[in-house]
Amino acid sequence: MTTDATTVFMVDGDFKESVSITYHPHRYYGATLRADRTIDAVIERHRLAVFSEDGDTVAGMWVVYVANDSTVGISSDELDLGGDAVTISPRDGETPVRKTIVELMSQDHAMLQLEVR
Repeated sequence: MTTDATTVFMVDGDFKESVSITYHPHRYYGATLRADRTIDAVIERHRLAVFSEDGDTVAGMWVVYVANDSTVGISSDELDLGGDAVTISPRDGETPVRKTIVELMSQDHAMLQLEVR
């Protein structure tokens, strides 16, 4: 599964973006200063998420799939929900914008599924 994460899902033109995204880790993880890095991702765009009990407040959300790896993706060990962000295009071909990683939706030893808003 780990090999498939980078050799099947992260192949240009198949599932992943044709351009990589930028991962912006929260600056400090413990006492370690962390730098931004470019990674490969598969992005599901413009799902709507409800943000109020009455259902009147909705906003766009993105689901981002990355390898569970601290070099070519994001390691689940380093993930800081609410502190980390990614720069993605809201729509395919649009100018990338910075969005916050708010939830780890699922994970295994190969991939992470992240909710981004």
